[in-house]
Amino acid sequence: MSIDKTLIWLGNKREKLVDTLPTILFFIALLWIVTLGFGSDYLLVVSPYTTLFETRLRKYNPPTQYARFFLVSAFVLLAARVAVSNVVLSVLVNLCVPFFLVFMRSSQLNPRRYFPYTMLFCWLELRPYAIVDTFWTQAAVLVTSCGLLTLCLLVAGIARHRADEPREQLHDCIRRLAADLRAAAATGTDGPLRGELLRLRSDFARLAYTAREDSSAPARVTDLLDMFATLAQRTAYLTGSSDWTEEHAEQHNQALISLAELTEELDVALRLESAEACEALLPKARALLGETKIREERFRIFFQGYLNLVILILRTAADPHQRPWRLTPRGLARVAVFRKRPSLDSFEMRFAVRCGAVLAVSCTVNLLFPVEKLYWFALHAFLLLQPFPDESVRRMRTRMVGTAIGCVFVHAVALLNLDYAGITILGMLLVAPLYASKPGSVTSAFFATAYAVTMASVSIDDSYATGMRLVSLVLAVITVALVNRLVCPTSDRRLFVANVRQMFDMIEHYWDLVRETLVGRVDTVVSSETLLHFQMVHTQAARFVEGLGKGGEKDPEVAELARYRNAAERATFCLWEIMCELEQLELMVRLREVRPEEHKTFQKIVELAQSNCDPRRFGTGIADARGLVARLSEPDLRYVLGQYIERAGELRRAIDDAQGALVEKPSYLDEVRG
Repeated sequence: MSIDKTLIWLGNKREKLVDTLPTILFFIALLWIVTLGFGSDYLLVVSPYTTLFETRLRKYNPPTQYARFFLVSAFVLLAARVAVSNVVLSVLVNLCVPFFLVFMRSSQLNPRRYFPYTMLFCWLELRPYAIVDTFWTQAAVLVTSCGLLTLCLLVAGIARHRADEPREQLHDCIRRLAADLRAAAATGTDGPLRGELLRLRSDFARLAYTAREDSSAPARVTDLLDMFATLAQRTAYLTGSSDWTEEHAEQHNQALISLAELTEELDVALRLESAEACEALLPKARALLGETKIREERFRIFFQGYLNLVILILRTAADPHQRPWRLTPRGLARVAVFRKRPSLDSFEMRFAVRCGAVLAVSCTVNLLFPVEKLYWFALHAFLLLQPFPDESVRRMRTRMVGTAIGCVFVHAVALLNLDYAGITILGMLLVAPLYASKPGSVTSAFFATAYAVTMASVSIDDSYATGMRLVSLVLAVITVALVNRLVCPTSDRRLFVANVRQMFDMIEHYWDLVRETLVGRVDTVVSSETLLHFQMVHTQAARFVEGLGKGGEKDPEVAELARYRNAAERATFCLWEIMCELEQLELMVRLREVRPEEHKTFQKIVELAQSNCDPRRFGTGIADARGLVARLSEPDLRYVLGQYIERAGELRRAIDDAQGALVEKPSYLDEVRG
């Protein structure tokens, strides 16, 4: 390595260490508060709360987040106390608790959201006697930890203006949206701009999804991110087959410039956070909607949809209580149906079952055999288990190497015969590189082992400590490998097929929203949230398809899919286009473009579409659908439904071309064989 490269490497490590300094200081502060206030028997909770601090440090934390620290900690403490009562309860509780902490909190889009609280649950079980004999002392430790966590995050949030960061991200994306509209007016939507519009849609969706799911933005910004994610989705509708011939180009360009100007003024009004500024823009938006006449169908649908949502944004932003964009309990239930599926086909459920199995085995063994430091088995097992099995395999390798090197380091330190003060100082020094290291790396495993075994050598022989560290790791590797292989195995192909099938389910459920909008009222935020989740699942599936065939597939199941990559690309494209058309259709129904005398005909269209939402039947019954659509009088309705039918036929052909490989789940034996 040259001197220049060495200096760059050292500079990067120094920056990482400085960046991690708040986390390091929090760990040390909490460690000494617990040690001095309660004793060393309660130090295991320090790591989970440090992980919580690290997770939330760079995010906005609403008041409800601080309350959640205390409430979830109390739930976890009670669950751990029940679990260590006896072997039967240990198995049952460790199987059930992951349902709440993993299934309800994580998703394949944010898979590690479960980690801090599940880690706390597991760590509380590691020393059963501490939680049984001194339950209320343990409760006081958790209250103290939550108090310090809350105080530190409050100070950090005020000092670093965390509430302003999501707002700035929102306005950056709004400015990009306005710039893209101007670029579309100048050059059309072909070429690089098409990719930019799709990227903007993805960026808005990611920000909105994260803000809503992770409570990482103020409520007003979260609502605006939701609405602008839908606006970006409607703008991406332009990338479809609009007619940009000379006959329509001038009209399109003028309309796009008007929308760009309106979007820029909207950005200014929202930045001012002024109800008066938003209300002043409403007449202009309504005038554009009422006075601008667009001839070409697809562009007219985009233009009207865009302006209707801008008007809703202006009305909502002017309302200090954000009433039009609040999720009611019924709306929350509808959204939950989209986001969480209590089925073994879902990624969240399969990982929750695997996590429960690992915790049930490791924590029950720890309860049955009160051997000094055997709890490292459960600790290793929890850290090795990852949402994606391939990541578990990688961590097994890195942790074994890092642990072995760490044990050698401890033996070398033992030769120095350090006293208690020396060992304590060394332990504090090892904390810094531990938290500055990349999680799951050899370096991280080395420093974790060096710290844990060095501190353990204060009370037990270092040879015994290193031996138990290695034996417990071997047990954990065997346990996690068997669980990943035999219990709800999750291959890349299964995950892709599950995503595709989930998108079909969401299309069917979205038709329910269309039906309910026809006869009643569905909050706009509900359709926005469901559309947002569809986009995120579609992004996962599309990313998998992009990688097919690029790196010599070792998995035979994935290799088979790679043969049908073209069909897979067509299928994911059609699924996205179908949801675009559905979103536009729901808006038209909301605007009462289905005449009362045509409700029965429209209901038949909905029933026919829903009856064919199963992947095995999707795209059939097209002739009947065309006949029903022809009876509707509104041309834009006929156009959107015609596009839906066209894409459904293309999707049927893509599924048939892949001979069912895109929608057929691999068998259990195929996944076990790997």
